[in-house]
Amino acid sequence: MEDMTRNSTQMGQALDGSKNDDSFYLPPEAFQNPDFQRGLTLFLSPDGASARFVITHMGDPATAEGISHIDKIMLAADEAVKGTPLQAAHIYLAGTAATFKDIHEGTTYDLMIVVVAALCLIFIIMLGITRSPVASAVIVGTVALSLGSAFGLSVLIWQHILHMPLHWLVLPMAIIVMLAVGSDYNLLLVARFREEIGAGLKTGMIRSMASTGRVVTTAGLVFAFTMGSMLFSDLRVVGQIGTTIMIGLLFDTLVVRSFMMPAVATLLGRWFWWPRPLAGQTRKPQMVSQRLTGVGSAKGAALLQ
Repeated sequence: MEDMTRNSTQMGQALDGSKNDDSFYLPPEAFQNPDFQRGLTLFLSPDGASARFVITHMGDPATAEGISHIDKIMLAADEAVKGTPLQAAHIYLAGTAATFKDIHEGTTYDLMIVVVAALCLIFIIMLGITRSPVASAVIVGTVALSLGSAFGLSVLIWQHILHMPLHWLVLPMAIIVMLAVGSDYNLLLVARFREEIGAGLKTGMIRSMASTGRVVTTAGLVFAFTMGSMLFSDLRVVGQIGTTIMIGLLFDTLVVRSFMMPAVATLLGRWFWWPRPLAGQTRKPQMVSQRLTGVGSAKGAALLQ
């Protein structure tokens, strides 16, 4: 009877000290068990200040579903220690799901920095070459459009049609290649357009497209289908990277450079080269007026005679 009373008293004191009704009780004799002491070293630190819990997943922890469990586990752990002596305790999660979550968050953050820095650097380089913030912004905008379209189409094909998850490495690798290639093709067109601008805005665009269209289009198609050959790799991630780059290059070569860039430059007209004056365009009317004046004076002289 005395032992039962002592155990009940100790249980009540332990439960009261925990300040939590979601707990369990171990009698003091359990801590003297050799098997329990052997297992205790795996879950408690030598100083007794840290404890380890083993959490199992219902499914693959390396998938998106497994990664989504991390926030729920942290929330449940914070709620469990709230209002208890362990409220100020630090809770850490390790394992496959937590590691993949950290990699995903770190990659997303670094990728945003890389994209913003690359677009800003491309804008500065284009600004130094074209001397026009409008033309530079159009080139950067078309490159960003090609990136977004390529990744969106790749997600549509792989995840919604083929029902295969897109690897997280696809986006960084595709951005690196397409930022380097997409801006070059558009810059070649704009540079040629600047050389032909003396013939007029529309005429200059027609000439620049005729002189650079075949070469740039051929180069873009060759590069695109070369990247597309990666689809036959045994590694799915390699095929996904090659497919995404191929889609982006085809979209940039056949749609952006062939239609969108000339259309935007033609619609903006003189504003495309702002604030640079178009010398060839300003001198042409003067030459025509001088010729008309000369012809008119000659006709007037003939009438006077």
